[in-house]
Amino acid sequence: MSDARTQGLMFGEIAEEFDRIRPGYPEGLVDDVLAYTGIGVQALEVGAGTGKATTAFAARGLQITAIEPDPKMAALLSERLAGQSAVRIVVALWEQYEPDLAFNLLFCAQAWQWTDGSQRWRRAAAALAPGGTIALFWNFDRIADDDLRALVREVHAGYAPHAMIDEEPADGADLSAYWPGPDLAALPEFGELAERLYTWERTLSADDYVSYLSTQPTYRILPEATREALFTALLQRLPEKVTLAVETLLYLGRRTA
Repeated sequence: MSDARTQGLMFGEIAEEFDRIRPGYPEGLVDDVLAYTGIGVQALEVGAGTGKATTAFAARGLQITAIEPDPKMAALLSERLAGQSAVRIVVALWEQYEPDLAFNLLFCAQAWQWTDGSQRWRRAAAALAPGGTIALFWNFDRIADDDLRALVREVHAGYAPHAMIDEEPADGADLSAYWPGPDLAALPEFGELAERLYTWERTLSADDYVSYLSTQPTYRILPEATREALFTALLQRLPEKVTLAVETLLYLGRRTA
């Protein structure tokens, strides 16, 4: 199994904290995906996790087959969806799942990078009916305050400087140049490509901010002693509240006939 797919299975051990502290997705994103998709309610979700995106789409009346490889994440998803017959949960790797119908929509939140690059696009095209939609989206965030971001970067430098993800905002940039835009553009199986950007903020307590970091892959792979020392140092320096500037990027494509 590739490193990416192995890392994608690391979240089960922290499934409850992942579910508690990870953000959801803007309602406007769901609106835009459904407006782009048009008719059809049969959806396939790849990497459902604990259902951050699943519940948002299920609330709009979609019939969803949710693929999740981690049993612990899938168990929490099942609890969250108790009584909702519109969602069928399949515990399997995306690469092992064999669709039993043609879907109008395939969506994936925060997980497409964990799939096998040699298969992901071929399998997506095969799962979709002609004219069906692929919708891939991610949340990216950084500390909103420049001075606080510099302080947090300084603390990281003494323990794990590469763990902190501090990318420049995408607002104003050519979104099609970001992955997976170039991949989609090179595929004859998908056309009518579109990108959307949603900007918003969320504020966490210092404790919750550190808990949120603990669910990120760059921190999960650190030696435990290093991770704990870093988090202790952060809590000694952080203010009571931390505001994150969030950008949600959405990539859309339509299955060609």
